[in-house]
Amino acid sequence: MNKKSWLNKLKIAFPTITSIVIVSLLACDSYRELSEGDFRFDGPLGSDGAVIEKLDRNVFKITLGHAPNQPDWNNKLNFQITGNARGNDLVLVVEGPPRYAMNEYFYSWSYDMENWNPVHWKAGYRVSPEIDTLVFPVFENDKVYVGHQVPISYEQVEDFISSIEPSKYVNVDTLGKSLGGRNLYRLTITDPSSDIPLGDRWVHYFSNSHPGEHNAQWRMIGKIEWLLGNRGSDMRKRSICHFVIMMSPDAPQKGWYRVNAQGVDMNRSYFPDGSDKEKQAHEPYIFQRDLEMIMESESPVTTLWGHHTWGGIVEPLLYLVEDDRTGPWTEWRDILQDLDHNNLIKPLAVREGIPGYGAISWEYGPHVQFGITTVLCEGAGAIYTKEENKKSGELLIRSLAKYYKGIKE
Repeated sequence: MNKKSWLNKLKIAFPTITSIVIVSLLACDSYRELSEGDFRFDGPLGSDGAVIEKLDRNVFKITLGHAPNQPDWNNKLNFQITGNARGNDLVLVVEGPPRYAMNEYFYSWSYDMENWNPVHWKAGYRVSPEIDTLVFPVFENDKVYVGHQVPISYEQVEDFISSIEPSKYVNVDTLGKSLGGRNLYRLTITDPSSDIPLGDRWVHYFSNSHPGEHNAQWRMIGKIEWLLGNRGSDMRKRSICHFVIMMSPDAPQKGWYRVNAQGVDMNRSYFPDGSDKEKQAHEPYIFQRDLEMIMESESPVTTLWGHHTWGGIVEPLLYLVEDDRTGPWTEWRDILQDLDHNNLIKPLAVREGIPGYGAISWEYGPHVQFGITTVLCEGAGAIYTKEENKKSGELLIRSLAKYYKGIKE
């Protein structure tokens, strides 16, 4: 039976409820199915080297490219459908190099790059790390964005910085340019009108080195938003907080997960013996030299955080240095557990021993170089919304405010 005959029978049987359904079904005939030309891999969220091939109606195979100088490291799948998505579903068969499996984490899709919906791999990296399938619903808009975890582009980070820069509590330092010509930012948040001397304020430094770990970036934004709100007033008076949201800003447009344009793993780029312009990767040198200058100032860093994403909920791990000015670290652990009513964060724990990669990470390296408490802030691969990732950041900074009471001296 053809579609027209079937619709006529439906109308006779259910005359009062079928008119909208019939109009919708007939309209589907006017939707053009998706083609390779509807996909863009070089926008603000991109995937360098991706190749797309149509297999069937709205079924495509995407072969991923690889990171610079790293042929076994896949670029993440970020793209835009530029038109004709409305009324179509979508099935993607994705294949990529084996290292750092392309399907270890969930993906998200959006109509506006602001409101994201999670989509999950059919097999998962434990079963099939090199090839897997994503199935999307029927789209209601023509334009669709797809990205790794809950993605955020460099341009969106810049927009966020621009939105908070007018605040009297925010100072934006442009430390230099990336190899791709993008700004390298450090934000500083404190209350300049506080009567507490700068040298007596607690100082916390937050960074994200792996550019494709977007959930970690939203966690940092959650910290910033709380700190700039009414409830952050006391902490602003007593503390100085530095934020590096995106250490490798060229990456989102390329889909690079861990690297900069030199193909250097950004969290294996710290020089614990001191920054070295000749030997160090470009962006890590700029940020480490800046950190060293902070450590030489009247307000050196008290705690340093490296924000990442791995499986499960958020997992903060301490490289601890005992401090007579604070209570035992277990007090901090208990404060955080009391705040976390929605089970977004594992209990704070001390990470024992030297990591297998040594002191070249942006958590353990500063711990060794400066003898300060640092935090490897991992997890959130199982937190699927921007809102919950931001909430986890809020809880972490609230615990920090409660634990680091009063002033340093």
